[in-house]
Amino acid sequence: MDSEGRQTFLNESQRRAVSASLQLVERAVQEIERLVTSPATSLTSRLADDLSADECRAIRTACVQVRTALSIACRRLKAETAARSRRAEIRGEVATLWAMLEDTKSPALRGYGPLSREASAVVDEALEEISKELQGILRVVADPNPVRSGAGHPSPKV
Repeated sequence: MDSEGRQTFLNESQRRAVSASLQLVERAVQEIERLVTSPATSLTSRLADDLSADECRAIRTACVQVRTALSIACRRLKAETAARSRRAEIRGEVATLWAMLEDTKSPALRGYGPLSREASAVVDEALEEISKELQGILRVVADPNPVRSGAGHPSPKV
């Protein structure tokens, strides 16, 4: 039984594992919905507009059904997560991106084959610039005096 007297089927570690998987499903459904809503290109990829309007409608309908099943699963498995900090989530996303960018720098790319000094410099400089700009996001979420809604814009400490 949990603190509210409900029958529990999963221990805390199991509940977290299930919750993490369900969160991945939710994120994937959000991405699928984005893809069928606006097949526009991004800065890093170009997608063929190869879905008909009927296919897009069918996929959106299926996404609603997946969300319904997801909601039921969360309730049945008590996999709802406690309120999480947006600040902490953003810091986690930035940390993941930093690690990924570090793993993409020229020393790692040499594992795929020879890389000229010029190419190494261009790659590393571009990735360092992205990392530098990500620090701007981190400065905002690390601010001990967060700006509340409607109170103006934060001024990141440099």
